[in-house]
Amino acid sequence: MIEFRQELKNWKPYKLERIASHDLGNNENRFIDWTDLLKGLEDRISVKDLLYYGDNGYREVIEKYAAYAGVATKQVTVGTGSDFLIHMIVTTFLEKGDVFLTVDPDFFMYQFYNQLHDSHFKTFPLDWKEGSLSLSAEKLLTYAEQVEAKVLMLSNPNNPSSVAFDQQEMEKIVEGFDGLVVIDEAYIEFSDSPSFVKWIERYDHLIVLRTLSKAFGLAGLRLGFALACERLIYELDKAIPPFSLSNLVAKIGSIALDQQERVAGTIEEIKATRQDFYAFLTSLSTVHVLPSQSNFVTFTFEEAEEFYHKALTQDFDFKYYSTGILAGYIRMTIGRPEEMERVKELMIETIGA
Repeated sequence: MIEFRQELKNWKPYKLERIASHDLGNNENRFIDWTDLLKGLEDRISVKDLLYYGDNGYREVIEKYAAYAGVATKQVTVGTGSDFLIHMIVTTFLEKGDVFLTVDPDFFMYQFYNQLHDSHFKTFPLDWKEGSLSLSAEKLLTYAEQVEAKVLMLSNPNNPSSVAFDQQEMEKIVEGFDGLVVIDEAYIEFSDSPSFVKWIERYDHLIVLRTLSKAFGLAGLRLGFALACERLIYELDKAIPPFSLSNLVAKIGSIALDQQERVAGTIEEIKATRQDFYAFLTSLSTVHVLPSQSNFVTFTFEEAEEFYHKALTQDFDFKYYSTGILAGYIRMTIGRPEEMERVKELMIETIGA
């Protein structure tokens, strides 16, 4: 009889049972229209891209992303989404039994890859301060020392809370942690906070993760980037399998990076719609909403669970947290204006019911 790893005994495959017409649960960019990108592919993609492995250095897309981020090409590597790069970081820098530390709440895939790797996964709970989640560098660094953490990874802006952490506290963490610091900036384009990309030259223990899934609206492309000093990128590339990225994905990503003005325009549209919805939420006396620096908002009210189930019947979907620090909270992607107007109606109907 085949024996399976005991660590995976109670796991279930992460497969979605349904995809709602108004899917506001995965923080995708629902504003950008890439129809013309598809139409232009015939001139940029050849049958050779299907027949041959091609350039496994993915030089064109790396050069363009390096220019976009303002770093050198040797300070960038690429992967099948930033999720894949999280996996590669765990594989590259952690021995079995080493400690990986993040905050709670944060992106659930951090735990997933650590459990697969059999490294020790630790979390440090964020504080509630003035109605929002807050990160204390002193407390986190003290805990990191206690558990002998080797890798510290956290998202900023934070997923799932939408909060961007205090810049000075983040700087203290980067400066004060002895191991590898990884800052996941999947949502940085929607934030007023500066990126930590500018710090990779200064700190040789810092990796910044980026993606084309959010601001660029190419979640289905699965294209992510890691940015760090040349030495860290070299070590990370050792673990990345050769030809792990599709030629088609690399070329489409390269084409999209030529249209940064369009992306910037949709980011402003999303931020304006976010502000409108945020103002709506704050106008309701029973609703508590966290300050958003991403393309989603996180909020709660007494009828949140009822509202969630009501929305499901209207072919809407988003995240409702029944446990943890955000128990009773909803995480909702900023959808198109007409979708957000319908959400407002559903909320008023629920609260007034």
